[in-house]
Amino acid sequence: MFDVQLAEMPAGVTEEGGPELSPEESAQPEKTTVFGGVAVTDITDDIRSGLNLPKDVQGAVIAEVDADSSAGKAGLHEGDVIQEVNKQRVKSAKDLVAAGKKLKRNEKILIRVYSQGRSGYVALEPK
Repeated sequence: MFDVQLAEMPAGVTEEGGPELSPEESAQPEKTTVFGGVAVTDITDDIRSGLNLPKDVQGAVIAEVDADSSAGKAGLHEGDVIQEVNKQRVKSAKDLVAAGKKLKRNEKILIRVYSQGRSGYVALEPK
């Protein structure tokens, strides 16, 4: 014999038993890691307005930076937008990953970054 008790499902839990994603979480673009410690994502309308990015700024926005990575040591921050890698234009996170795959193992990387209202170049040393 089974003892069954009916109750309401707790708020914040899905029928599968996992945590319920808020509309913001489920709408978040996918993050991709590049350069051994930088997580990037595409610029969505929400990200563009949240970071106050001009419409003409394209690239891959930095979602997370490992402080110990070469990018972290070079001063890159969350919210910076990577626009070029070694003079190759980057329009999305996918472009950045493709550019990263073309790099040689111990090659220095020159990236153009839009940060705090301006664009500038940053050199990343190989790990």
